[in-house]
Amino acid sequence: MLAPIHPSEQELISSILLAHNQEEVKQKIDVFMELLNELGTSENEIKKILNNIQSHLDSCNPFNYDAQQWSNIKMADIYCYEIYQAMFGVQYS
Repeated sequence: MLAPIHPSEQELISSILLAHNQEEVKQKIDVFMELLNELGTSENEIKKILNNIQSHLDSCNPFNYDAQQWSNIKMADIYCYEIYQAMFGVQYS
């Protein structure tokens, strides 16, 4: 069962779906991460947020999205994983 999603995380996922290309997906995630840092979000909370976003992206059914949206979902999933690896150097739990 998926954890409830915070409105800001849902807003990010919605904006990812509307992105025109993969670079725009990365930019949206980078802006979100910068906001978390500006707000002084703890590392543990960032871990939870990244895990939650990835869980929701992984739960997406490809038959419910067009080709661009599905590409955006996969790019966001990969990019969140790369950020997690860069920040914490460990696998998702």
